[in-house]
Amino acid sequence: MTKEKKNEEVVEEVEATEEMVDETQELEEKVKKLEEDVNTWKTDYYKVFADMENLKRRLEKEHQNTMKFMMQSFIEELLPVIDNFERSLNVQEASEEVQTFLKGYQMIFDQMMAILQKNGVEVIEAQGKEFDPNFHQAVMTAQDENYGSNIIVEELQKGYMLKDRVVRASLVKVNE
Repeated sequence: MTKEKKNEEVVEEVEATEEMVDETQELEEKVKKLEEDVNTWKTDYYKVFADMENLKRRLEKEHQNTMKFMMQSFIEELLPVIDNFERSLNVQEASEEVQTFLKGYQMIFDQMMAILQKNGVEVIEAQGKEFDPNFHQAVMTAQDENYGSNIIVEELQKGYMLKDRVVRASLVKVNE
């Protein structure tokens, strides 16, 4: 009986060991499946995060462009007023009353230009510079020995830029 009992105990131990091996394999499979799920979730998370960052950058850029375009149309409408201000400041009158008005106009003009400059509007330099079709529009040519070839002799109308974009090109007279 002892031999049979020993055999039964051995069989029971073997069966218990086989059950433990089966359970261990099942647990290892579950762990492997869970690790795969975690990796899938990580990958999905990183994709969504990258998409959100790209969307954020794109929306910021669109917002900046929208603001720039809004400013550009406003500035385009304002430029004729600035031109008229400049013309009125060029009046040559000796009377003290007119000079007082011109001083006031000059102060208003300077203030308006400072506001435009603060918001990214710059005057395009033209007089004495080399002609650049990206910034200047040639409406006349001249032959002046004091200037080299392709140099702007006279600026007929000021040009303006808004940050990196030309709002209005300078109208110029270019030396041949």
